[in-house]
Amino acid sequence: MSEVERPADAFPYGGGALGALIRAFDWASTSLGPIDRWPAALRSVTSTLLLSPVPIVLLWGEDGIMLYNDAYSVFAGGRHPQLLGSKVREGWPEVADFNDNVMKVGLAGGVLSYKNQELTLYRHGYGEQVWMNLDYSPVLDDAGAPAGVIAIVVETSETVIAERRVRDSEARFAALVNATSDAVYRMNPDWSEMSALDSQGFLVNTEAPSTTWMDDYILPEDQPHVREAIEAAIRERRPFQFEHRVRGVNGSVGWTESRAVPLMDAGGEILEWFGAASDVTERRRAEEHLRLIINELNHRVKNNLAMTQAIAAQTFRGTEDVGEAQQRFTARLVALAQANDLLTGERWAAASLRGVLEQAVRPHCGEQARLTIEGPDVQLSPKTALALSLAMHELATNALKYGAWSGETGGVAVTWHTYRPENDEPERLHIEWREQGGPAVSQPARRGFGSRLIERGLSAEMGGDVKMLFEPAGLACVIDAPLTLYRSGE
Repeated sequence: MSEVERPADAFPYGGGALGALIRAFDWASTSLGPIDRWPAALRSVTSTLLLSPVPIVLLWGEDGIMLYNDAYSVFAGGRHPQLLGSKVREGWPEVADFNDNVMKVGLAGGVLSYKNQELTLYRHGYGEQVWMNLDYSPVLDDAGAPAGVIAIVVETSETVIAERRVRDSEARFAALVNATSDAVYRMNPDWSEMSALDSQGFLVNTEAPSTTWMDDYILPEDQPHVREAIEAAIRERRPFQFEHRVRGVNGSVGWTESRAVPLMDAGGEILEWFGAASDVTERRRAEEHLRLIINELNHRVKNNLAMTQAIAAQTFRGTEDVGEAQQRFTARLVALAQANDLLTGERWAAASLRGVLEQAVRPHCGEQARLTIEGPDVQLSPKTALALSLAMHELATNALKYGAWSGETGGVAVTWHTYRPENDEPERLHIEWREQGGPAVSQPARRGFGSRLIERGLSAEMGGDVKMLFEPAGLACVIDAPLTLYRSGE
């Protein structure tokens, strides 16, 4: 029978697909009885729920016989249409206990309300986690007593899942930010305002939007270069990447490598910039130190080549015994190489005076007791260490061939100390080489290369006085020079 042909007293009126199902249902087989004998209260609430676009279900009587509208049938999924006319505890057996409480509270005149209530429902043949906003209210019969419960059911699963994904994403991002040493920041489209900055202790945090961030973080002389890089990134709509100096949390100047990507809308317009800034201060310092070392190394290599040429020229000049000259030349080159090894171990920054002496002298003395080395710890510049090492090699070689070590009982004492002159001049270093117990010493008729290397070369390198004393008891070499020249390096 069509809608037009339906009897005037047909109930319920309209109601879409569920209205038709309710009219056709055999209600006499349920505790509600034939539909034409339903009480006015039941008929009224049924008509009301069928007109609502919101999912609504009516649970009538002690058994909670179910009547619902089209919107609820969508929520019920594969359970529809078998739910219509069923007892709620049997219709949803997986949540029978939950609905049993609903019926007890509602029929007692109470109300219940749940927000994002999580339940497991079998709507499509398998269990699925769902979240719902549920509001339960009692329905009164014609006598004014609770006879059923009406429920407004709004599924919020998609919203809850989306919110959880956002929270998980934010938690992962927060963990990433906390795990990294990078400063994380946000900028408005034209970089005129920094929205926020979490610096991880590298920079001063900016929790409130700041329009003075450029002056706060960037040195005035660097600002034009930073602005130029920013403007290029905005103009070309590409990531910003720039390495520049920055003011740190303690006011010191460091270096940062900053990179930011633009976030754009569907039309390609920049909405904001999201970036990270790494603290590369130590790396820049290491690079600068490496550049200095390379420059120093280049300088030292040139000096060594010049010194090698001088050694060769002096060693072979006017010599008749080529074999002996070659031995002397080789020994001097070995001393030079050993001094370079010592400085390489010290990264060419400085060398210990004791280490220089041990390296240059100890191999020549033979017995340990025939050499005494005493003095406080003093650091030498690379240039001074090389010159002193060669001078000590010459003194040791001479002692082995002609001096204290040429016999069985002689010895050498190398001592040094620091002192401050009475006229308040800079602190000075005093070194003495003294031989004893060897052959008698007399003033030579002429000075050889070794003597000239020690007196002239070492004096020039150290900026002080160097004297060779040919005393009867043994050769002595006295060195006196300003200490400040090689405490701080060259």
